[in-house]
Amino acid sequence: MNTHFHCKIFDQLLTDGKCLPVAPLWSHFQHTVFPRPYDDWIKYDQAMLHLYDCCLRLEASFPTLDYSMNESSGADAEVQTFLDMRKPVFYSIHKLYEWIDNR
Repeated sequence: MNTHFHCKIFDQLLTDGKCLPVAPLWSHFQHTVFPRPYDDWIKYDQAMLHLYDCCLRLEASFPTLDYSMNESSGADAEVQTFLDMRKPVFYSIHKLYEWIDNR
């Protein structure tokens, strides 16, 4: 469900056209074809973060299924990296879009 949520938000951001989203989730699909140790994916993800302007950290939520998930050590590490780089972290699409509109 988390993967589906991630893809849904990526599609929404792309459709809205306010930003060009990047989905670190790519490693999930790559891993299904060419499995690697988890640490390889974390190192890859962390090495790419300096290329991005900001971070959007959302809770995966499907109210109709009574599902929500906010726990992710990988996403938490991404947030910390963005904070360490003094780049913004957003916890809602609305706040992200406000920031984009004011740039």
